[in-house]
Amino acid sequence: MTTNYKRTREWLGLAFNNLDKVIKFYEINEFAACVFRIQLSTEQLQKALVVLLGLQFRKTHEPSKILESIEINEYFTIEEKLLEKIKRIAVLSKKIEEEGTATRYGIIIDNKLVSPDEKYDKEKTDQYLDNLNKILIIFKDLFNENPDLEPELTRLSEFITKIEELEKQ
Repeated sequence: MTTNYKRTREWLGLAFNNLDKVIKFYEINEFAACVFRIQLSTEQLQKALVVLLGLQFRKTHEPSKILESIEINEYFTIEEKLLEKIKRIAVLSKKIEEEGTATRYGIIIDNKLVSPDEKYDKEKTDQYLDNLNKILIIFKDLFNENPDLEPELTRLSEFITKIEELEKQ
């Protein structure tokens, strides 16, 4: 039987794999690839949280909508402090979710296809990286009280440190 913790760890494993790639791509100035991995890891982090909360979902690229719906779900009770953190994750995540497929395929602007490499420069990437770091800090705070997620907490701390180092460059 798969538990919420087991499935949460699986989603976190996927996210951590992509976070490793975020850092590697940033270090070699591959900003479009970095933004795509930021988007992917953000989705996976949110899905880990959704599963941890005991909720189910179908395939989605906008898990922030699920997190936002917790507030109005009459069958789901959650303390206000936790709800505020979840809502903050959703707000920060929406910014990268709204990019949709542009992170992979580009976007048409003024009748011209703008590639991801043209769209995502260092400045734009830094904005998404900063939001990702804020999300990781909230996750660290959420997991801080949970001994079952101690290894994941350690990894979150490592990613926060690495991203903060990148932001100083």
